[in-house]
Amino acid sequence: MMHYFVGIGIPITVTGVDKAMFNRLKLYKRHNTPAKIITTLYNHLEYGWCIDHQIQDDVINMYSYFQKALYTVSHHFDYYKYWCAQPSYDVQVLSNDTDVLINENGRMIMYARFLDASLQKLDFINYFNADVQFVKHEEYDYRGFLSSVSHYNSNKIVYQEFLTPQGEKVIEKYYHDKEQSAVPSAIFVKNHHGIFEQFASEDALVTYFIEQLYKEGDQFIIDRPLEIVPPFINLRGKYPVAVMLHMKHLRENVHTEQLKWPYEKLFDHLEYFDALICSTNAQKEDIERYIQHFKHVNIPVFNIPVGYIEQNPPLNINVKQPYQLISIARYEQGKNLHHQIELVYKLKPYFNEITLDLYGFGNEQDNLQQLIDQYDANDYIRLRGYSNQLKNVYESATLSLITSHSEGFSLAILESLNHNTPVIAYDVPYGPNEIIQNDINGNLIPYGNTSLLFDRVYQLLNDIDKRDRFYRACTLSVQQYRSSEIWNRWQLLHEQLRNL
Repeated sequence: MMHYFVGIGIPITVTGVDKAMFNRLKLYKRHNTPAKIITTLYNHLEYGWCIDHQIQDDVINMYSYFQKALYTVSHHFDYYKYWCAQPSYDVQVLSNDTDVLINENGRMIMYARFLDASLQKLDFINYFNADVQFVKHEEYDYRGFLSSVSHYNSNKIVYQEFLTPQGEKVIEKYYHDKEQSAVPSAIFVKNHHGIFEQFASEDALVTYFIEQLYKEGDQFIIDRPLEIVPPFINLRGKYPVAVMLHMKHLRENVHTEQLKWPYEKLFDHLEYFDALICSTNAQKEDIERYIQHFKHVNIPVFNIPVGYIEQNPPLNINVKQPYQLISIARYEQGKNLHHQIELVYKLKPYFNEITLDLYGFGNEQDNLQQLIDQYDANDYIRLRGYSNQLKNVYESATLSLITSHSEGFSLAILESLNHNTPVIAYDVPYGPNEIIQNDINGNLIPYGNTSLLFDRVYQLLNDIDKRDRFYRACTLSVQQYRSSEIWNRWQLLHEQLRNL
């Protein structure tokens, strides 16, 4: 029996959803319970990113599955050496040291990119015709084999093929060459009889993949409802499936209870699923109330936090920097990181040593940097970018800030408190008020009340005894998230799915 956690891809920089899946995988492995992450998007570099996250043996990608490339490692042919040996080729390594331009008789015929300056592992090769028009794009799997070949006409993709490590074609995609969007009009996949089966869409292909993968007793947990719910609705037969809601399910700033768009299809088809999962008790109660009032479907809702703790690191007051503030959040509008930047700018005259380090990534990075530049605050407010090594960051900080409009749980709060660092957060659904004990190991601020936010942070920074008291109380509210307790909750869910 296998437990599958169904997502879409493994990124370089992980989101809260990705981290939740990784946490769960680690928990299941610790309890010797079979579990795998399923991904459905094609990405020829995903295996390398899995290695970075140390999950390379725990992920089944749909395309790798059909390409018969699970966990295989191939020989890397020395393309650069080969090109240099051709007397008619003029081979140039460009200034970034990873891109290579190949000309023949003064005309560009290929443009290649490697994964590093050693020029041993190919990323892709672009090919050009006699009129120097882009006609073909080859992508090479991180493991070393030619994985996909895309053919272009007037810079629009018209045909794509996917290959096994041995070079056998197993997937074909055809595109409308007159359309702007690269949505396939037909997909063909070679089945185990060696016959190509046709599918009308990516969703239909995912449905087929799940049906091929499933064995009696397997259970599925969907972590990306927007993308994964539609293929599961079309499954033939009854499969044990639960859906995880990683964020607030209702829209913001509306007077009626309207679902956020990623959840609309899910709640319109609840009869196809066996359980819903959320990370807080408050959201569990809200979902149950919503279903009872609007959907009238009998489906259980489980509260299983996405984070857990193994042990509490010892408190070392000596490593605490008294005016060091941190933020662990994506650089997105909903996180309101400009509130934090403005806060620290206003606090600077009172605490000359104050700093704010914001760890994350996202499309608001340029706007946030412009605000920092506007305040001439680059020497004490810094966008640190993404990092998965935050232990020392948490342990040395005075305080974590959370200014989101909403949360599904907030792993950053749990991790901060577990490393003896208090949190001051907006009191929004869901998560902060179930983890933070107000005025004991942090503060809960009404959403958007920047004046009170200033007051609470000022008081904490100005009172060494209060800081020490908060430090020592941090771990009081995280004991409910011990891994043994979280594991018991998952066991109850799986028992429910087995008894269908």
